[in-house]
Amino acid sequence: MVGLSRLPPVGYANDIETGEFELADDTMIATRQLYERLPDAQPWVVRIGYRAVRRFGVRSLKDAR
Repeated sequence: MVGLSRLPPVGYANDIETGEFELADDTMIATRQLYERLPDAQPWVVRIGYRAVRRFGVRSLKDAR
């Protein structure tokens, strides 16, 4: 069995009003797919398998421990 920390990150986009969602290799792709199905979607986005959606600044997450 593979631990969750060894799985590749997956982009997840969820419409906060309907609960409809998309999964893709990247959060931007998942969001675009959600908008294709639901043009008025209000997406909430997260990367599954990673501690943050994106990094801010130049500091690595490994250095933040």
